[in-house]
Amino acid sequence: MESNLTRKKDYYIIGEDTTRCSYLRYEMAGTGTLGKINYQDETGKFVTAEGKKNLADISTMYTNGKTFDKIPQKAHKPDGHVKWAERVVDGKLIVNYYYNIVSAPPGFSGGGLAPMSSSITKFFIKMPDGTFYNIRDSGDMKKHIIPYLKQCSAFTSVYTGDYNDEVKSFTKTVELYNSLCK
Repeated sequence: MESNLTRKKDYYIIGEDTTRCSYLRYEMAGTGTLGKINYQDETGKFVTAEGKKNLADISTMYTNGKTFDKIPQKAHKPDGHVKWAERVVDGKLIVNYYYNIVSAPPGFSGGGLAPMSSSITKFFIKMPDGTFYNIRDSGDMKKHIIPYLKQCSAFTSVYTGDYNDEVKSFTKTVELYNSLCK
């Protein structure tokens, strides 16, 4: 039986360098940045790295069968605050999805004390040039995403659906695009 260490299924990426490891775990800071990572290196040693200075350049992590990418908090501000989002489509076009429920202590709501919560959703596409667009922003969809998809004749000749921002539908659209347009 092959050990987890020899398989080195997990990894993280800094720039062009990929560090393969096992048992990669991560913790987020309250700001959405990476706070800490733990992993087993290729020699079997357990390593911990923490702090903004040591982790700022990590762009991608793969663990437990899922890829997570650092994405901008706002697509039109790529150098601003960041979030980590699951990569739901891989290929020429990358689609990331982030969903988080934020709970607040009970507060006044409609005449009584009630727990309050809201959700934060990010649904972004990363173009081959590294530009992010917000799939749920109709301006980004109409001005950038749809025109880009339509540049590929192999895709437009078979795609008959509409271009909506529903997660499952849009991910299927981009998967089709990625399979036809290299």
